[in-house]
Amino acid sequence: MRPPTLTKLYPLLIVTLLGACGRTLPTSSEPSTSASNGNSSPATSDLRARALDNWYTCFDGKATDHRRARFNDCARAAAQLPNLIEPSTFHRGGDAGTDPYALPTTKVHNSCQVKVDLRFGRPDESSWVAINVALSKIMAACSGGYGAYETTGGEILAGKGNFILVTVEKTTRAAALALGTSQNSTAAVDE
Repeated sequence: MRPPTLTKLYPLLIVTLLGACGRTLPTSSEPSTSASNGNSSPATSDLRARALDNWYTCFDGKATDHRRARFNDCARAAAQLPNLIEPSTFHRGGDAGTDPYALPTTKVHNSCQVKVDLRFGRPDESSWVAINVALSKIMAACSGGYGAYETTGGEILAGKGNFILVTVEKTTRAAALALGTSQNSTAAVDE
């Protein structure tokens, strides 16, 4: 058995560091229902519960295996996302260059794309750190293979109301090539 990589330990590292620094990420105005060890504030406990218990699905099996991308490419695409700790309302529209909370946003590195979008177009409250924790969780939970052949892919819900959809998958061009289609027909792969 091989030791876990740093990217697989990233969610635990973030939560641990925030607790050690005394910083909290309020993700809910409701009191926390998760068990607390007495050393963390309700907001930190709530973050831990939300970050580790979100709904997610992995792209595996014959029907969705073509959507999986190289783990290292996905880690580099994820590193391009903002890492803002301030909670705010994620929304549709606006200029993504000046408004970091405007969605949808897609980051691409080689064979992998990371998409952050709103389900049903409904605004939701969260922070980019909470989005990155959810992204790290889906990458680790859905990883398979070893070394250079390690792949990942899946979707996870984030945000106070679970309206933020984070998707990790193979880029459209790479998916089209994996399916044996020409580059001119990549639009058909998106459907």
